[in-house]
Amino acid sequence: NNLKDELEKVNNEIKELYENAKELKEKRNNANENVKEYKIKREEINKLVKEKIETIRKLKKERGDLLSEFKELRLNKDLISQKIQQLETIIETKCPSLEEERRLVAEIESYKKLLEKSEIIDDLNKKIMSLSEEISKLVKKSAEEHKKVLENAKVSAESHQKLMEVYAQINKLKEKSKELYSKLKKSKTESKEKRTEKKKEEKRKKKQAQKDDGTQEESEA
Repeated sequence: NNLKDELEKVNNEIKELYENAKELKEKRNNANENVKEYKIKREEINKLVKEKIETIRKLKKERGDLLSEFKELRLNKDLISQKIQQLETIIETKCPSLEEERRLVAEIESYKKLLEKSEIIDDLNKKIMSLSEEISKLVKKSAEEHKKVLENAKVSAESHQKLMEVYAQINKLKEKSKELYSKLKKSKTESKEKRTEKKKEEKRKKKQAQKDDGTQEESEA
């Protein structure tokens, strides 16, 4: 009976460990799925960052080409506006000749074209700044996704380690269960043999008693 109780206890422990293993396996597999998911998100963000960096590079080149023109002329937006104002004032107040006026108007037009270009530079600066801010946010988001990858990879590794330990315990207990089952089987067989032997002995004694009774009756007769 002791062996039977012990075997039942061991088998219940095995059953509990299998439940534990099932939970750990689920936890590990979920963590692995999360790792895949967050890696994909991180890669998508990084791809977007690369694309935006490339866009900034092109915009900076465009801006650089325009700025070099201004550097050569040693001009900036404020100086250009001043020049236009000066030339317009001359036309309005000095009453130049027709030829001089045409020359001044042509000069104003060329300065206005430069002003348009300086506005394009301003626009490019805004775009570059906006993209830089977007990149900063995306880099932060990528770092968050990377952190999630690492956290879930850790959960997966720890769950896997615990799972291996649980399987090792299960294997040990299975061996113990086998041993106990063999002992219980042997004990049952021995008990059966003893009972059979006891019955045989009782039959033999009964026969002997009957034989003895018969011999006694004969001698009395």
